[in-house]
Amino acid sequence: MVNFIYKISWVAWLGIIIFFRDDVLGKIIILVMAILLSIIAVVRALNARNAWRPIAEEYHKELDD
Repeated sequence: MVNFIYKISWVAWLGIIIFFRDDVLGKIIILVMAILLSIIAVVRALNARNAWRPIAEEYHKELDD
């Protein structure tokens, strides 16, 4: 469910850019959403990296043997 909301937020952000980029309030919303979505993307990438780390370490141990 969270993944769906995240993807819809990106689509909404693109829609706001297309339709409301000339309005001052639209520019503020675009900036705030860009910052929030960027922070969420970085956190998700770090969590994915941490989730895959044990698998990668096991794989590299097998290569060293």
